[in-house]
Amino acid sequence: MRPLHKKDVAEDTEHKNGTIRPVSSDLTFAVVPSTRSTESVEPLLAQLASFLSRELGTPVRGITTPSYSDLVADFERDRIHFAWMSPLQLVLAQERISLRALATSMRSDRLEYCGVLFTESSNARRTLRELEGAKVAWVDPTSASGYLYPRLHLAARGIDPDEFFADELFCHSHREVVNAVFSGKVEVGATFAARPPSGAPVTRAGFCDVDPAAEAHIVEWTATIPNDLMVAHGLLSALLHTSFEQALFRLSESDDGRALLSGLFGAEKLVVPDPRPLGMLRQLVQQARENGLLLQL
Repeated sequence: MRPLHKKDVAEDTEHKNGTIRPVSSDLTFAVVPSTRSTESVEPLLAQLASFLSRELGTPVRGITTPSYSDLVADFERDRIHFAWMSPLQLVLAQERISLRALATSMRSDRLEYCGVLFTESSNARRTLRELEGAKVAWVDPTSASGYLYPRLHLAARGIDPDEFFADELFCHSHREVVNAVFSGKVEVGATFAARPPSGAPVTRAGFCDVDPAAEAHIVEWTATIPNDLMVAHGLLSALLHTSFEQALFRLSESDDGRALLSGLFGAEKLVVPDPRPLGMLRQLVQQARENGLLLQL
């Protein structure tokens, strides 16, 4: 794929017979396999690419990247046109490259989730203070639930994560954080979860997705986090942005499309993003950097 440049914004597509056709190459759509193996994600990604190809009238190729950092780097190198990413990734990446949020996911009629610090349920250390000196597993410096929000939560409790934990491990996916906790490699990990009604069990979390039979103990819940997003390279034309966005929304109009949304993203449907949570997240990033809680990317 040839690199995109600002002078190409108006030239990167052509409009023929009501469809959008890229002049230079196929379109690419990327995901990071976060809670499932790459092998299990790729067939679903291929189905999604086939659906988008039909809707847009031009080939769309689905690709996976090994980590959040790799995903952002590939956007910077113009190797990716569209991707599924977290709001924190988007906010950090927009500091260096032009990206546009096209759609956000809805799960159980909610547009937000939480981060959690969790242990294996049989771990004798049940409270946060009891975990002082433990080994902790984070996802990635660009992960909201798997890094930033838990660290800000600890700071609000008067805890410096760098001093509190004996060792910190970056696993680069929620799946590997869960595996690290349940294998005993670390005692506590950070992942995502949806807070259930009072007294109800947790049914949506990183550890539920990786191993539904696993028994985890949630030590701490963070503040709410905006749901993940479908994002477009900012140097594609506005017409292509709109066409891709509309194709995404049509996914939820069929049983097969809804199954793809659920299988790939755990989402029931896609909706137009609200810019306000992203604005608040930008303020949170600034606060985190001022307090040394977020690595400069």
